[in-house]
Amino acid sequence: MNKIFYIFRHGQTDYNTEKRVQSILDVPLNQDGVNQAKQLAKNLSDVQFDCIYSSPLSRALDTAKIVVENQDIEIITDPGLQERNLGSLCGKIVKTTDAPVNTQFDINADTINIPLALLSDDDYAPPKNGESYNMFAKRVLDTMLNIAKNTDAKIVGVSTHGGVISFLIRHFTDFAHGGTPNTGYIKMQWDGKTFTLLETPDWLLKINALTQSGRK
Repeated sequence: MNKIFYIFRHGQTDYNTEKRVQSILDVPLNQDGVNQAKQLAKNLSDVQFDCIYSSPLSRALDTAKIVVENQDIEIITDPGLQERNLGSLCGKIVKTTDAPVNTQFDINADTINIPLALLSDDDYAPPKNGESYNMFAKRVLDTMLNIAKNTDAKIVGVSTHGGVISFLIRHFTDFAHGGTPNTGYIKMQWDGKTFTLLETPDWLLKINALTQSGRK
């Protein structure tokens, strides 16, 4: 049985505007984020969700609640849908440099200048129980496959985070991807074996075009 998934990012938070790493910190929606979630609810008002799965972090869970505010829809929280745990980088402003991968940096500073080569290493796990990208990717993939295989719902909402959506795009499509806007979403189909992107949102086309342009 084919199942349709609407996978959306939470609304804006103050950490988003400050460009701070949120990761697994429970940073709430700000007023703009609440308004964005209300607009997302309008954009998806014609979708008849059978259920919503959500990250338990309040910015995602509150976005899910707003999206189905006037509907009798079950919201199921799943920690597997949380953002990547970036350990000691949480709460910090992180800037990348072209320094060698083994360059030392001050992990206790409010603004951390970290080598891009280190952050680009999919096996790098930040201090204090951080997840490497590969650890995060496995967790998200296992979670999404478990949901797809075991839910009886035909139309499923997933309220989650930018990193989760970036991984899904990277894993299941040919698009290069740099970041999902607040309350941006992708529509995917599960056919019993894999996920397929059904519609390509404008923001993804723009990001892909910019990425390709930067490679020339």
